Amino acid sequence: MEGFTIVDGVVAAVILISAILAYSRGFIREAMAIAGWVVAAIVAYMFAPRTVPLLREIPVLRDFIAEGGDISVVSNSCELSIIAAFAILMALALLVLSVFTPLFSSAVQHSALGGLDQSLGFIFGVLRGILLVAIALVIYDRVAVSNSVPMVDNSRTALVFARSAERIDEYLPDNAPEWFKERYEALVSSCNAPGGTQQQPAATQPAENAPEAPAE
Repeated sequence: MEGFTIVDGVVAAVILISAILAYSRGFIREAMAIAGWVVAAIVAYMFAPRTVPLLREIPVLRDFIAEGGDISVVSNSCELSIIAAFAILMALALLVLSVFTPLFSSAVQHSALGGLDQSLGFIFGVLRGILLVAIALVIYDRVAVSNSVPMVDNSRTALVFARSAERIDEYLPDNAPEWFKERYEALVSSCNAPGGTQQQPAATQPAENAPEAPAE
């Protein structure tokens, strides 16, 4: 087929696989899975700093996280503790949600709404695949400003998804790395605050040869 490139084949495969997976799983399960990741990330982001004291009570984690008198080591230990707390909380939230998601979606699929759930799942899978392709094109346009790939530029995918990619590009922030950096700094901000979660440096011992006060 004239104008059909490998890129178009990969894009078609991505959309088809996304549609088949969503059809087999159903719309409810797909939607709840995505919502679960969002909820888990929000919960972990909100409560990670408050969970650090609990982590320090676990012997294995307490030994793994570095502690010392050097303030730089203490700061790194605090950030590492918060990152570990974030990962653990997110994993626990996903684990809890993964228990209820299949139960609820299975109940829907075995009900009178099962056919509708699968049909909506197929449509959702197609739209999800299209969205992923459009986002990939936006990233490609931003990264390959001077070093473009002719196979991508000349593909039918670039022509068909051009308008969708432009609309998505309008909503995506230009400084995405800076945005993630700000979120990370806000997450570990308690490490630099007085009375935060970081361990305070050990008190310095008095010098052995300290000068004695003159006798009166």
